[in-house]
Amino acid sequence: PARSQSKEMVAPAPTLEQAQAREAALKATAIFEEPANSQKIQQVYAEAAGDIGKFFMMCIPAVIGVMAPVLQEYGFSPDQQGALGFAAELEKHSGSDPDILAAKNKLKARFMPSVAPPEEGLD
Repeated sequence: PARSQSKEMVAPAPTLEQAQAREAALKATAIFEEPANSQKIQQVYAEAAGDIGKFFMMCIPAVIGVMAPVLQEYGFSPDQQGALGFAAELEKHSGSDPDILAAKNKLKARFMPSVAPPEEGLD
């Protein structure tokens, strides 16, 4: 019989306790503030120049690429599915934790098309 390669997809999505979700959310927002990552994301947003098609083809993969180490650290796959699972876990805890809510909103803004990347430090 042919061996299935979908074993990874069968694994249940990771779940985060509130303390883990806070730690992961803060790490995920901080990783974008590292100069190399910030520059990379700004460059990709500039190349997309507000074009929705380019945004989804260039910006989303770049954002997920920057977040990949944090996604993997907490057991999520370093792809769009992993990012969605991560977002769902943050959503679950954001109602009871203002730090998670703020981080979730910052991260969510990175997945929304706009002409320019979200400004850092507008808290």
